[in-house]
Amino acid sequence: MRKINRALAVTAGALVLSGLLPLQSAAADGAPPKLWTFCINGWSGSLFDPAEKPVTVPGGEDAGSGCWLNYRTADDGKTWIGTDLELTLAAESVAASGYTPQQLARMLLVRTNYSATEVGKDWTGRPWTVTPDGALKLTIPACTNNCTGVFLQISGAPREQQAVLKAQLKATSPGYDPTPLPMSFDYFGRAGTQPVTFGASGTFVPVTPGRLLDTRNGTGAPAAKVGGGRSANVRIAGRAGAPAQGVTAVVLNVTATNPTMDSHVIAYPHGSARPTASNLNFAAGQTISNQVTVPVGADGTVDLYNNAGATDLIADISGYYVAGDGGQRYTSVSPKRLLDTRDPWLTPGTGTRPFGPVGGGRSISLNVAKTHPDAKAVTLNVTATNPTTDSHVIAYPHGSARPTASNLNFAAGQTIPNQVTVPVGADGTVDLYNNAGSVDLIADISGYYSATGSKFVPTGPTRVLDTRQTPGKRLGEHEELYIQPNSWKYGIPPFGVTGVTMNVTATGGTSDSHLSVFPEPSCYHFPGMWPEYSNLNFTAGQTIPNAVTGAVPTLNSCGGNTWGDSVGFYNHSGTVDVIADVSGYFVED
Repeated sequence: MRKINRALAVTAGALVLSGLLPLQSAAADGAPPKLWTFCINGWSGSLFDPAEKPVTVPGGEDAGSGCWLNYRTADDGKTWIGTDLELTLAAESVAASGYTPQQLARMLLVRTNYSATEVGKDWTGRPWTVTPDGALKLTIPACTNNCTGVFLQISGAPREQQAVLKAQLKATSPGYDPTPLPMSFDYFGRAGTQPVTFGASGTFVPVTPGRLLDTRNGTGAPAAKVGGGRSANVRIAGRAGAPAQGVTAVVLNVTATNPTMDSHVIAYPHGSARPTASNLNFAAGQTISNQVTVPVGADGTVDLYNNAGATDLIADISGYYVAGDGGQRYTSVSPKRLLDTRDPWLTPGTGTRPFGPVGGGRSISLNVAKTHPDAKAVTLNVTATNPTTDSHVIAYPHGSARPTASNLNFAAGQTIPNQVTVPVGADGTVDLYNNAGSVDLIADISGYYSATGSKFVPTGPTRVLDTRQTPGKRLGEHEELYIQPNSWKYGIPPFGVTGVTMNVTATGGTSDSHLSVFPEPSCYHFPGMWPEYSNLNFTAGQTIPNAVTGAVPTLNSCGGNTWGDSVGFYNHSGTVDVIADVSGYFVED
């Protein structure tokens, strides 16, 4: 029975199993198999039979808990009998929870160890099916591959009120009595936990970049700088290809230019409370851009708030999210360098020109279809380095008219990145156009949109990392740190999340350096295996953000309550403080 300790649940909420009745079977010897269930309260607690003692899991924490289920013969207690199981949560209880069936299906997450047909898939997630009457149902295949039981892990999000959710567990294999075994989930929250706010999960509609706001010339707003403590309101609905109704979130490239003093911009849905997390930081006189994913207000608009001084603001749309399946789904990938004009081994996939800087008024084509033939849009981190003059880069689908909206602005001699989400041309390529001078361009892929993948849930900014506060230690040279952004303490489900959108900020660096953000699925970290790509470049003393769409690895049990499911941050040189704010997540359905 010690095996339960090797892989226990990340759980919030409380679970009570009751009424453990033996299920009958037409066994050859006539002895009915008994359902033996042993549970554990917390990863270091003792095993017990819940027929004698209830299972109580602390609410609102990523703590370990789980149950061990199986049938065995009543005579010797050693012969284990495998059977398929079915778990059903009654429609009345779903309604009493205060959530929709779809929301509760994401909050009560079930994982079990592998079965005979799932060798190597340890701790497989069991998706709920919503029945026509509003109940939730899932199946657990028999564990017959030298297993000594089924480990059942249930994770419930915290909530303020208490609700008893009634369920049934029954055997479905032939020869077993299908009499249901009653179960109940005593579900409650704990004070101080992060409330769970579910946005509508949706899919992405990419568009050729279009300008929605330019305060320099009156596009979308009066032709005047945005003053300190003031906001520019940007209409999304019904513009640049976005529908008049149904837009849940928008992807914008926001640029500040001609600022009179150091400041920052915060993007948020109009009509909502303004968050404290910034999206764009800039110095007086600087022109700088950052990609922003932000929920859209009920009136179809978003606000761009300037903290101090006065600045011109520009906003270009790259795409938008709609509820349901009207758009494309996202697939996260481990970041990979697709283009580096400094490197002869990373010449463009089209092979149309040699490596080397991209001249003014020239474009370079990047073949996305070579590695992702089904991609309809792609998320890239594009970096400009060694520019000979002030310029900008425009990313757009190959074969389309080049838009006027820029994605990346830079000064002579500057190295600066920006995340770009851009549709893929009909031939599977995208173009990167340099306006003036010459510049080396680098492109790292972090994911793509296609007919398959995950849906997006916008959350608004939630801080998941700030080294100035926790752990209170700056990230050193060639050092890495790890966080789990998919956690109930941030209002995000711990399981089923495949990626997150983050705004990552570097501040107070002691030398010129860069940050790399990467998925870390391993139970063991090996510092020194440094990524070949970067997400954020900065100079000593600079405060600069960049959008990062990062993959979240599938949970792997490392034993006890330790999981290999981290997102890693690596710093190349000097020391620096790092801040990360999640604005949404991608989830399987």
